[in-house]
Amino acid sequence: MIRNPTVTVKKIEANECQFKLEGVTPAAANALRRTLLSDVPTLAIDEVVVVENTSVLFDEILAHRLALIPLKVDEETYEFLLDCFEEGKRDDCIASFALEVEADKPVTVYSGHLKFTGFTGELGGLARVEIKPTSDLVPVVKLAAGQKVVLEAYAKMGTGKEHAKWQPVSVAAYKYYPKVVIRNENCGNECRKCAEACPKGVLAWSEGKLKVVEGKLEDCTMCRACEEACPDIVKISWDSSSFIFTVEGLGILLVNKIVEIALRRILKRLDRFIEAVENCLSTAISEPVPPE
Repeated sequence: MIRNPTVTVKKIEANECQFKLEGVTPAAANALRRTLLSDVPTLAIDEVVVVENTSVLFDEILAHRLALIPLKVDEETYEFLLDCFEEGKRDDCIASFALEVEADKPVTVYSGHLKFTGFTGELGGLARVEIKPTSDLVPVVKLAAGQKVVLEAYAKMGTGKEHAKWQPVSVAAYKYYPKVVIRNENCGNECRKCAEACPKGVLAWSEGKLKVVEGKLEDCTMCRACEEACPDIVKISWDSSSFIFTVEGLGILLVNKIVEIALRRILKRLDRFIEAVENCLSTAISEPVPPE
């Protein structure tokens, strides 16, 4: 039986969160997973103008490496960029970067050498905006003495379904919420092998009794090793309306913000779908098909 959806946060950090989602179908859980991976717009370098490149890398390889550097954006600026993207004007809201490195000895060019120079178009007037790589230590290219790289890079919004460089998370996964049923707790020494078979330590045996360790149920991977060891004592199953989600971000946005945007994107799609169905039905009612 499907209940009203509820979310219980188990762990939350800047780039990682884990939460329990209850009262939804597997289709709804998978919609959230897919949206997190491929439909949350982010900012990534999409065009590179190479002014000078005497390194060992071709211009195209250099541009590809730059495009895969995650760019960190503050929430206020992100909302402006998101509105721009959803209005179909992403080409009018482009972030510009510059990179210039000349080596007088062997040196590595890192993502930290990439400097934000401002926005073009509608966002050009934004003040105190700083967009930078999530890490300054992503290697781009090694230069020998006398080699030089000078380029301009332009970043715009996009989604992971268009290219992986716009993917906001490295992990978006879920598993069913496990259910462990112990049919006979007072099973004596026979239960010891059930607890020993569990690779996650979910079960414990003490004084002839078998029990689920408090706080360990969610660690169960439903491998059924305990069930195979004691088929008449332990039964493993899962709740098909409850899921444990794990999401790991790339530092582009706080991971809770990414989940929020994913849910907003899903709701907007549902609103458009409902509107399309209502328009179709109203058209069918006002213009009935004549009998043959």
